[in-house]
Amino acid sequence: MHVEAGLRSYDRAMPEGHNRVMVDHVSDLLCAATEDNVANLRAESLDRGRIELTGNTVVEVVRRQLPDRAVRAALLAAHGLRPDGYVLATVHRPENTDTAEALGAVLAELDRIARAGTPVLFPMHPRTRAAVERFGLAGLLERLAVTEPVGYGDFLGLANHAALLVSDSGGVQEECSVLGRPLLVVRRSTERPEAVEAGFAALVQPGEELGGLARAWLSDTPERLARLAAAPSPYGDGLASARVAALTAALAGRGAEPVVPLAA
Repeated sequence: MHVEAGLRSYDRAMPEGHNRVMVDHVSDLLCAATEDNVANLRAESLDRGRIELTGNTVVEVVRRQLPDRAVRAALLAAHGLRPDGYVLATVHRPENTDTAEALGAVLAELDRIARAGTPVLFPMHPRTRAAVERFGLAGLLERLAVTEPVGYGDFLGLANHAALLVSDSGGVQEECSVLGRPLLVVRRSTERPEAVEAGFAALVQPGEELGGLARAWLSDTPERLARLAAAPSPYGDGLASARVAALTAALAGRGAEPVVPLAA
């Protein structure tokens, strides 16, 4: 069985995209997070009887792993940050780190944001750190608050209070919708268009497009955060794990308590 089945970027340069197609076609049970994922699977002529709409487990994971208010306050204080007053950025994908042009374009825009007065917290991936050294881009980090990579709970705590997220991560595209935070996705394609369609995220290219939209979104932070706080996550209702567990038990022939279907 495949949890999170049906993700498709249609970008053949993404190795994980090939793996997702292969796993979907050999699995007996396909647990699709969204209706778009279901449609992707049906477009590949996969049997509808193998496909179940479950929602995404990310919703309950974020809710359970988000640190409590006191821990989050201490975390922000440790980094010298105030709620809704900083940018949290991560960069690690090859398309943004394999060339000096791409990585330099991303870092230059983060530097410009910091120079304009908005702190930029940048937990740096080892791949990115090596690329910065290889391409001689360390000067673009001087105004950024660069840290070592942070644990998942700490990252959620920091993301929960960021005025803006900038990332090329796939998971952050889901997590931002649970936290109600805006995200600029620095990628040429995404397998998670639901976050974009729901207004939580926008797909941008490194350089001027990233910088221009970042400045525009930061200029209306209170209004944007209020809108997103009222918007439901497109990834489900927080019961995906229960649905997946029940479907797994049924597949194994053990039976299970029924769970509420996910509304389409």
